[in-house]
Amino acid sequence: MAQLGPPKISFPRFLLKILAGMTGGVIGTLILLMVFVLSSSILTPVLNPQPEQLVSPIFIFFLLVIVFLSTTIGNLLSTFLLSYTEPDKYKNRSSAIYQTFIVHIIIFILMVPVYFITSSIDVKITIWAVALHVIISAQTSALILEIVSDRKYALVGLYGVTFSILISAAVIFLMAKVVTSPTILLFAALPVVWGSIAFTQSVVTMIYGWIVEIYDKDFLAADTVYGQDYGKKIEKKEEPKAKDETGADFLRHN
Repeated sequence: MAQLGPPKISFPRFLLKILAGMTGGVIGTLILLMVFVLSSSILTPVLNPQPEQLVSPIFIFFLLVIVFLSTTIGNLLSTFLLSYTEPDKYKNRSSAIYQTFIVHIIIFILMVPVYFITSSIDVKITIWAVALHVIISAQTSALILEIVSDRKYALVGLYGVTFSILISAAVIFLMAKVVTSPTILLFAALPVVWGSIAFTQSVVTMIYGWIVEIYDKDFLAADTVYGQDYGKKIEKKEEPKAKDETGADFLRHN
């Protein structure tokens, strides 16, 4: 009889997942810090704007590029490290990494107008665009890892990642009230988000495992159906046959 619920997470593995997630976020932040130190004269107008100061579009685009590089490297590394914390679950790590890289390029393209629109309204709002960029890219990376590697319990991963994003966003907003420097918030975003993803997703998985044990029903499994879908048989579509079926059958077996 197949085991109900996702694989259980031991406490040492729970700590390892948090460490793996935060490690990728910290390395992404270090890359951002290195670029910031090397180009502080360019980024200062954006991160510490003066009243009525105009910021060149070149500066905004440069900020977008370094955020793209830091988030891409940090998210890819976090995805890679997390995949090794549960090797039996995350078997398709190469596919997850390829898909993560592709979606980061798409997010980069979509964020270009957002950066320029926010900078034209108020350059301080651009910092929140950066936070949005970090959160969306990390959330997408985590979801890709869950969906590609564990399709049966993709919904468990969806709930875990969604809750983690809400928690990390709340932490960042609370930090914004305490810390006045947007630069510090920028550097803290990646570790906070990935630490929250690893922590919350693991907690949600453990809680769901307990619920499955109590009720003996796999509520969030991909093959569990509800409502009008209940009782329906999955119809298998017949593959279209080639015009020369004899030749096609020969090729299949030789």
